[in-house]
Amino acid sequence: MNEATVFKQRLLNGLLPPLEAAGFVAGCWEGGAAATGRADEYSDLDLCVVAAAERAPDVFALLEATLVTNTPITHTWRVEPPPFPGMAQRFYFLAGAPRFFAVDCAVLTPEGAAQFLERERHGKPIVLFDRAGQIAARPLDRAAHDARMWRRFEQIRASWPVYRMLVDKELTRGRHLDAFGFYVGGVLRLLVELTGMRFRPDRFDYGWRYLHHDLPSDVQAELRSLAWGVTPELLPDLLPRIDTLATRLTAEIEAASRAH
Repeated sequence: MNEATVFKQRLLNGLLPPLEAAGFVAGCWEGGAAATGRADEYSDLDLCVVAAAERAPDVFALLEATLVTNTPITHTWRVEPPPFPGMAQRFYFLAGAPRFFAVDCAVLTPEGAAQFLERERHGKPIVLFDRAGQIAARPLDRAAHDARMWRRFEQIRASWPVYRMLVDKELTRGRHLDAFGFYVGGVLRLLVELTGMRFRPDRFDYGWRYLHHDLPSDVQAELRSLAWGVTPELLPDLLPRIDTLATRLTAEIEAASRAH
């Protein structure tokens, strides 16, 4: 086993007994790279704990007290606002941990947990304990997911000309930082979303995550050429290329939809 796996297992050996002994914790599983079969020597511990929303502070307090007895916490990020409904989340860096290692703990209500158990999006949970027998991968709610994707698709199509205009405007003004901001935070971000809809529709909203795994190598190369080494001098030449790629992706997404 690599260093991160050994360290993670040592943490779990200390964390699981007190979590399982706490009556307000209904279950616990490991998600993230472990659940998708992509764990490597740089992977974190993605810990999902099921508890009522009002008990989330108690879960974090128990987790932190247990961590401190094994290894000091050097940094904590309390994620506010929570990124998903029915969820509270904190990240921890630990003294003596392998480089890049973190503990990502999500406390989920039973209702909130369901969205993180969809097989196509999150893989197969590594169940650590489950009092009610409810932690199991389940199929994606295809109708709801597709409806959400198409709402986002229409938003991208509507917002694209606005972001493109803003990039051109700020370049013309000579405000290069502003133009770069609209390029990266606007058109390039939207392009990555379109790429997701085209090549990984089940996880279209994952943004920049897992592109290495999910995209064809030629598409990765094209995105790299549009993202790296961008300067005010190069930006005007990149914009027609990004327009062409966005137009192609849009047509392919619509064609795939008609085929289904």
